[in-house]
Amino acid sequence: MLSRRIVNDAQTFLALLEGVGECRVALEATYGWEWLADVLQGAGYELHLAHPMRTKAIASARVKTAAVDARTLAQLLRADLLPEAYIAPRELRDLRDLLRHRVALTRMRSALENRVSAVLAKNGIQRRCSDLFGPGGLRFLADVELREAPRRRLDSTLALIGDFTREIDATTREIDAC
Repeated sequence: MLSRRIVNDAQTFLALLEGVGECRVALEATYGWEWLADVLQGAGYELHLAHPMRTKAIASARVKTAAVDARTLAQLLRADLLPEAYIAPRELRDLRDLLRHRVALTRMRSALENRVSAVLAKNGIQRRCSDLFGPGGLRFLADVELREAPRRRLDSTLALIGDFTREIDATTREIDAC
């Protein structure tokens, strides 16, 4: 078992493993694992991706450090007890990232739409249409009379909603092309 403290850098990892020869590598599926998996698999190493929750259930340690976790992963791998997670192909991971991006954009746009409703409610303005962001609703929002400060906030928020809508539409087209 090789144990060293190194920086998170592809060339540093490969240089470290160069002297080891053929080996199996265990990597925990936590934040940011994908780039290292790609590097290791691209260099021909046998990669095993540890499922973090199931690994924790098997090996709960009182002391939690990167060094302890690394030793635990190595021991579990040697004993063929490592609870493995699926390593999806790069193309599938890219599609998943694109879908997550669209979900995030949609949630942000929804938050902005809620802010528009809040501006109307704060100013005692009743909605006159069921779809506030459809063509009729947007005309209503453009014409609604507000004091200067709420009007600026409303216009700013509507502009941001338009930007998010364009990004969501572009992302949707990218997803459809996959």
